[in-house]
Amino acid sequence: MHSELRRAIKPIGYGAGRDGQRRRLYDEPMTPLDRLLAAGVLSPAQESELLAYRDTLNPAAIARQIADLQAALLRLAKNKTEHLYLAAIPTALPEVRSGIRIQNKTAS
Repeated sequence: MHSELRRAIKPIGYGAGRDGQRRRLYDEPMTPLDRLLAAGVLSPAQESELLAYRDTLNPAAIARQIADLQAALLRLAKNKTEHLYLAAIPTALPEVRSGIRIQNKTAS
């Protein structure tokens, strides 16, 4: 999953470790916006627009919205799941309407 606020490392090549083994080399962790700004590929208008957008982001509010949406999905799925579960129970139980027959051991 991609996040504008999460810093990520990117592989930049290979190097040799102390033991001579080939090791993967990574750059410094940066957000996607920081990578764009460092690359210098954005116009000043695009830079100011993206910086203004980043300043409006609130990670705590986003997390609350995600939690609320997940809770709503769970509520919607709960009734159907319970209905399916309860529908499966009668087939797993013995038929009790006809009664249970017990052998009489003293009659032999």
